[in-house]
Amino acid sequence: MKDSEITKFLVSFTGQIEYVTFPGGVFDDQLYVQYETVWGPDWEPVSGLTTGSSQMARCGIDPERVVLNLPLEMVFNSTNVSGWPQIIITVKALNTITGDALRGYSLFLLPSTTGLGLTSAPLVRPVAATLLGEWLAWMTGRYPELSDPKMLANGKDNYLLRTESYGSVTVSLSMVSKDLRKLGYDNQPPIYKLVADF
Repeated sequence: MKDSEITKFLVSFTGQIEYVTFPGGVFDDQLYVQYETVWGPDWEPVSGLTTGSSQMARCGIDPERVVLNLPLEMVFNSTNVSGWPQIIITVKALNTITGDALRGYSLFLLPSTTGLGLTSAPLVRPVAATLLGEWLAWMTGRYPELSDPKMLANGKDNYLLRTESYGSVTVSLSMVSKDLRKLGYDNQPPIYKLVADF
């Protein structure tokens, strides 16, 4: 196929959701994560899982970190870069007192340059609208949840949403593309030159 006949490019993302960190520690909770991928109208998934959930996990030696190592792998094709895929991660906890409870949401833009990268993003959770609601959430450990977490990927839908940040999620992802440069997009990472002073 000639370069002039190419109208779509392929992008492959691989990696894993590494771990969740809470500054106050996680002692009795079993955590798990669910992920969901959001993309624009010109994008189409070709292979891989765009949604999934992890196993239950507890903290190990470090009481502030829960290691998940949930693999991610997905391939998309598209005609343009508008609507680049994002991944929404929902962290939930299961304990004997409150049952299944939200710990937060995290949003990642899938990498746009080739190579492997390790990225962290804060966990945010909605805040109750009233003082009574905040008190009940604190007493029961059950916080308000979004009916559709995909709204986090769209800035115009969540500008009135009150949230608080607590903890973070760390993800390692790599991206490989085909025909992206032939369509005029440069996705190579910047080249850094090391200059030595003598």
